[in-house]
Amino acid sequence: MERTPEIFEKIEGYLTNTLPQEELIAFEKALATNQELQEEVEKHRMMHNVLGDQDTLDFKEKLARIGTTIKEEEKKIVTTSSFSLYWKVAASILIVFGAGTLYWYISKSQNKTQNLYGSYYQAFPAEDNTRGNTTNEIQKVIKQYTNGVYDSVVIALENYPNLETQKRLQLYLGNSYLNLGQEKKAINQFTAISETDRYYEIGQWYLSLSYLKLNKPKKTIPILEEIIAYNGVYKAKAMKLLKELRK
Repeated sequence: MERTPEIFEKIEGYLTNTLPQEELIAFEKALATNQELQEEVEKHRMMHNVLGDQDTLDFKEKLARIGTTIKEEEKKIVTTSSFSLYWKVAASILIVFGAGTLYWYISKSQNKTQNLYGSYYQAFPAEDNTRGNTTNEIQKVIKQYTNGVYDSVVIALENYPNLETQKRLQLYLGNSYLNLGQEKKAINQFTAISETDRYYEIGQWYLSLSYLKLNKPKKTIPILEEIIAYNGVYKAKAMKLLKELRK
């Protein structure tokens, strides 16, 4: 795929929800079938998330303050030109070191969370679509979900009436969003499952993974702690993942 300014603008518009409706529909259709485009969107999304993470922002701010201090010190140097040159060299080294360190920090953060996401994520299993209490329409959606045709699942369930009363379908929709790289929409589905619902713990587990995929471990951790306190079937997984995140 050729990386053109137009493609970059569309990706940024997609991630910031500023694309016109017609362009959004066309872009999502292309995204569903174009793996290179999916990878490019994921790169943009990861950079957005990492650069917006508070730890990274604090780290960048520290580098900027150090660089500013050195420049101010350099201006105060009024002795020999050789001594002034020393400060220029020192400042240059710091800038290179800072940029390299920042790149390392970002890469390490991305790699850790993405590797953990890959290790822990498994799509929520679909129920038996031969059950008698499901309509033909839902049986078709379940089959598409099982076969990984997530774009079709999204199209069907986004327009499904009274979806908010069908929590299992919300889990299918949320997982489909996750697999299409639409984490924010997935989060909306998982957070819509209330504490009184029998699918609550499952929703919380996939909510934690959604934030993990977005490289936001600070949001993942309290959700995992809640899952552990809930003491349900996901407790062991949550404890293991939490331990990995705290290393």
